[in-house]
Amino acid sequence: MPESVVLPDGWEQTLDRSNFDSFMDREYTTVAFVHSPTGRKVIINDVQEPNSFGGWGYLIHVTDPEYGELGLVEDLQTAREIAHEFMEEHPN
Repeated sequence: MPESVVLPDGWEQTLDRSNFDSFMDREYTTVAFVHSPTGRKVIINDVQEPNSFGGWGYLIHVTDPEYGELGLVEDLQTAREIAHEFMEEHPN
């Protein structure tokens, strides 16, 4: 997240990386946030959109099956905003 964004209490960013895949000739991004008290994780992955050969997006999902997928968006900034909204709404 941008440095000016403060995560809600109990949440920390544990991963923010991009790996280059030479076969696909593109980078794949993964961002993860963990809520230490509950162990809940919010993960953003760069994925190919369903039923699309050329479309890519960022899938936001929670490891807790109660919440599952939060959305599939076109840009990383929007994905981070959705993840942050979830973290604010679910502090415990």
